[in-house]
Amino acid sequence: MNTNEVIILARKHLHNEAAMSSSAELCLSDAIKLYDDGDFTHAKERAIKSLAYSVGAFHKDYQRAAS
Repeated sequence: MNTNEVIILARKHLHNEAAMSSSAELCLSDAIKLYDDGDFTHAKERAIKSLAYSVGAFHKDYQRAAS
């Protein structure tokens, strides 16, 4: 997945009643800022971290984005 696709996926899962939703939101905010600044590598990393907080590392969407 490219950076934009991972950010979209993280945004989709942002408010899914996760215990770590504030951390997920912070990571996604960082990802968007980095993306806007042209730092696509770190933007993708932060979007993946957002997914880790919102859905967990064993979720299929996280696995797909992290691979």
